[in-house]
Amino acid sequence: MDISNVRLEKCRANFANLFFDYFLPFSQIIAIGQPFLYAKPGAWLSQYSIVGYILIAIIFLVLGLKLKTEDIKDALRSSHVFIVALISSLFITGSVCAGITGQLPFDPLGQEDKISMMGPYEFRIGLLLYYSVPCTITAGIVLVAQAEGNLPMAGAVATVANIIGCYTTPILLKVFLSGVEAEFDIGGVLLKLTLSILAPVILGKLMQCIPRVPETVTKVKRWVSIVTSTCLAIMLWMKVSKAVADDAFDGVKWQSLLIMIAFVLLMCVINIIVNMTFSALLCLRSTYIRVMLLMVSQKTLVMAVTLVQVLPETLGEMGLILVPCFVAHPTQILLFSFIAPQLKKHPFDFRCPSFMPLRVINFCSWLNQNDEEEEKVFEGAAADLECSTVIGNSVVVSQPLDVTLVVPSSSRKNSILPTPDTISLPDTTLPISETTAPTTYATILAVKL
Repeated sequence: MDISNVRLEKCRANFANLFFDYFLPFSQIIAIGQPFLYAKPGAWLSQYSIVGYILIAIIFLVLGLKLKTEDIKDALRSSHVFIVALISSLFITGSVCAGITGQLPFDPLGQEDKISMMGPYEFRIGLLLYYSVPCTITAGIVLVAQAEGNLPMAGAVATVANIIGCYTTPILLKVFLSGVEAEFDIGGVLLKLTLSILAPVILGKLMQCIPRVPETVTKVKRWVSIVTSTCLAIMLWMKVSKAVADDAFDGVKWQSLLIMIAFVLLMCVINIIVNMTFSALLCLRSTYIRVMLLMVSQKTLVMAVTLVQVLPETLGEMGLILVPCFVAHPTQILLFSFIAPQLKKHPFDFRCPSFMPLRVINFCSWLNQNDEEEEKVFEGAAADLECSTVIGNSVVVSQPLDVTLVVPSSSRKNSILPTPDTISLPDTTLPISETTAPTTYATILAVKL
């Protein structure tokens, strides 16, 4: 009976993991496919713009609820990485990709016959829009965690970049569209983005001051992700339904989508090269290199869909504009999901070449001194233990002893060096008294007499 219960729990856990891991892509597939079967409900709902703004507010309210000030403080310890990651995410990578996109031969605005293999004019707008947004949030953090990169830095870069992106994205898009036949009121877009993005983020952060709210959000964080994914899927469903109802997809070639996938992959490779160059110039260590490659090289879908919601319809058919965004996003995630395990298996650092002037070498060492100090403490944290002092009913161990640490699996989750349950000495085993060993750097251990 116990074995059957264990198997049942294992099946439930596996099903839950599949549900939470694949809800976002499956919800997007349904949101895109259903309108081609029956588009009237989504087209009718898309008439009410207030629905879109409510969905956007929910998404960014959740972001505010999950915003951790501690991550930003930790990231500022390596401020050079943090600043370069923000600049690359907000300006550099998008500008490079947009410059290349602007040279592609799309159909002119308003042309009914779809002649170009690159697709209609709206595809150009969609790609330019996608490359004007900052780095992704959820997917990037998941991939950095999978590659064992620096999670506090990844979380801080994603959060700050998306908040600043409320103001940089419309300006960048205005610049990117300067060479095409498209105009929009940048002041009105900035105001709408402030009200629909920044205000909910601030409200969510303030709600963390309410007792038990942070704890509750942490407990149901997987369901919170389901809420944001559902809001995103509904927004997509509404836009695609309206485009189908307006016959906007008539004449679009399937070859155009394949060419777009290939182009997005090429842009991902270019972004990787750009961020690899920054990593080499800063002589970054492997944990930060993973953040630069896996987080900063990607773009966020949420901001792109939000921007479509506030842009004027004079730019083109919004459903068609969204198509490149929803082609590019899963394509980049698929590519980086293959890269992340390789970065974990084959870590590498960028060191300052020995032939460089001494001042340059010293400057590189100074930039990365925090990382090297942490590595040294980590390497020597469990070494050099000795029974030296008795405090109350505890022995403080601080110098070498022939000991074996028996570590519980429950303590491995949130600490670099976990607190052991017991210390095994040559002739006896002593239990640990409380959690007196630091969770990050185990410099002393206290055991009961």
